[in-house]
Amino acid sequence: MAQQHTIARESRQRGLVVLAGERHWACELLKDLDLVQSPLWVSDKAPDNVSSIERAKARQYLGREIDGVIYDAWAGFDPDALAAVSGALVGGGLFILLVPPLHQWPSYHDPDYQRLFVHPVQAEDISGRFIQHIIRHIRADKNALLIEQNQPITFIPVTPIVSAPLIPMADHCLTADQSQAVNAITNVLTGRSRRPLVIRSDRGRGKSSALGIASASLMQQRDCRIIITAPRLESVQAVFEHAARLLAVEPSPGCIDCIDYQQSRLQFIAPDKLIRNKPDADLLLVDEAAAIPAFILEHYLSRYNRIVFSTTVHGYEGSGRGFDIRFKQTLDNKTPQWQSCVLQQAIRWADNDPVENWLFDSLLLKVSAIDKDLFAACDPKQCVSELLNRDQLLDNSADLEQLFSLLVSAHYQTTPADLRNILDGPNISIWVSRYRGHIIAAALLADEGGFDKSLAESIWQGTRRPQGHLIAQSLSAHCGFKEAPLLRYQRVMRIAVNPLLQRQQIGKQLLAEIVLEARQQGVDCIGSSFAATADVLQFWRSVQCIPVRLGTARDASSGCYSAMVLSALSVAGESLLTKASQRFGEYLPRDLSVHYPQLEPALAIALLLDINTQSIYLDQQAWLDIEAFVLGHRQYQTCHLALWKLAVLALSNKALVAILSQEQQQLLVLRVMQQLPISEVVEQTELSGKKALQEALREIIQTLFLQRQTLAQ
Repeated sequence: MAQQHTIARESRQRGLVVLAGERHWACELLKDLDLVQSPLWVSDKAPDNVSSIERAKARQYLGREIDGVIYDAWAGFDPDALAAVSGALVGGGLFILLVPPLHQWPSYHDPDYQRLFVHPVQAEDISGRFIQHIIRHIRADKNALLIEQNQPITFIPVTPIVSAPLIPMADHCLTADQSQAVNAITNVLTGRSRRPLVIRSDRGRGKSSALGIASASLMQQRDCRIIITAPRLESVQAVFEHAARLLAVEPSPGCIDCIDYQQSRLQFIAPDKLIRNKPDADLLLVDEAAAIPAFILEHYLSRYNRIVFSTTVHGYEGSGRGFDIRFKQTLDNKTPQWQSCVLQQAIRWADNDPVENWLFDSLLLKVSAIDKDLFAACDPKQCVSELLNRDQLLDNSADLEQLFSLLVSAHYQTTPADLRNILDGPNISIWVSRYRGHIIAAALLADEGGFDKSLAESIWQGTRRPQGHLIAQSLSAHCGFKEAPLLRYQRVMRIAVNPLLQRQQIGKQLLAEIVLEARQQGVDCIGSSFAATADVLQFWRSVQCIPVRLGTARDASSGCYSAMVLSALSVAGESLLTKASQRFGEYLPRDLSVHYPQLEPALAIALLLDINTQSIYLDQQAWLDIEAFVLGHRQYQTCHLALWKLAVLALSNKALVAILSQEQQQLLVLRVMQQLPISEVVEQTELSGKKALQEALREIIQTLFLQRQTLAQ
């Protein structure tokens, strides 16, 4: 172990040490060694008088620097925590991994399995495939020092390449890459507007430092307000710390969310609050942009003229590769003069770092580049769908890498923990679509429901919440359907299609095969729950899945409400779906003004489409009220109920929605359905004022009034 530490120090790289054996043996071995000054233990069972954190708090160390890490896998092998804390380890330090004896580790009841439990599964029912995958990568890594209890050590040390420490330059940067990034960030504010900057790097390249250095420089040069947003406040602490140091500002204790310097301010605002509150900013910094939904990034792009997107290429919180694929087209369309900057040289450690390489390989953090030529002539009719065998998937590294790369590229929040779920999730099944043997589409499904009457009653009463049964539980506990837990469901957790092959019906084709098999297996309903946006909802409608529930609060990371959709596969499923969709149609129009006044109009329209409107009726007096409003004889307030009913009937009818422009649809939702104040509607629609709003609304109502015969049907 001393040799491994010497190699790490001299090369300014980090060394990986794996102690495989009984826990007390590993702890005693560490007691006898004084290799690391105050290492950080990641464990809830750490020895006394050491610095330690529980694995759930590993993200608190994002952006920090530590000299050594001891990760206790006996206390839970959490892939996300492992990836997060590894980025805080500086060059010259050791990453020491304490694990059970390797031949016993896959069957060890890992405390991290708590995340995977699905009623009635217990720890002994979980396969341990993920740990087998990790063990293979430990044994295959020639740079890792593996010490097994009662086994000879076969480690052959390599001659280190001496790497000198980096010395700060005049602009406080440590590399030419970082200096270039700081200049590019500064130019976003000082140069021409509408030229957003995208900064990409792997961890440890000084990306957060560059944001902090640039912010401090701009605040010293001019009075400005800089807003920074990110999925978590903890992830931008390094930005604030660097800015505070250069500005000689004493930050407040705890997490820093704001720094004032003379007339300038650097302030953190969460992604969802940034959309709702619409604060002004001279410069917006979006850190870890890959972990933020694309529609939110598009909103920022429209709202702010000077913006920097910063993202980690191979991150544990969303992949920069996926960000490139999904967001580049948006940038090209909306701001074709956008700029790009890549930080390649490592700062926190020297290049070709053994710990980084091992993590990239074992957690599949490196997303494979997409071969455009391979799929250029893809014919969906030649694609073959199949249900994967996960034991075979474990032994097929090419398939596993293709599958995980596809999920990373397609979904903004794919993390290493998802790799464990793919291999070990007890109620998970994986379907893929192949073209010439290559995985081009994938769907992850969870089996849910099928409870007995006693447990179903307890779920309805709210006294039991069996883990891992989202649809069955929500339809019962939230929507009130007692029979819901009795039925069997398949929930589509993720569905992804190669970005080059989207909009070719490949996803629909894959789902059709899944539905066919599910029906044969006696499943009652297939459905999904997802961060609701209009385009995603449109996809689910296209495969005959209709909305039955909308969550009551926005998700903190996505900024979206969750939507639940369902499609019936059996008679019992059809009965439940009919009741659920009818109830949703009754509640949603009223809830838009009570619970969802800030719901995006496009999403509101997508949800209202084709809802059951049997309870909404326009009688003769209502039509007279509508006519009086159109002719200017009545004000909005005196006939708003009739106008509300008209809006519900119109927005649930695809043909009537089609005759209204997007601006008219938006106005109808904001003013009539959500009943927002006139001032807020004027601001969102950019109308000139109250009079213009009134005239625009009368024009919409007149258009619909002329369609009276259609509405009366």
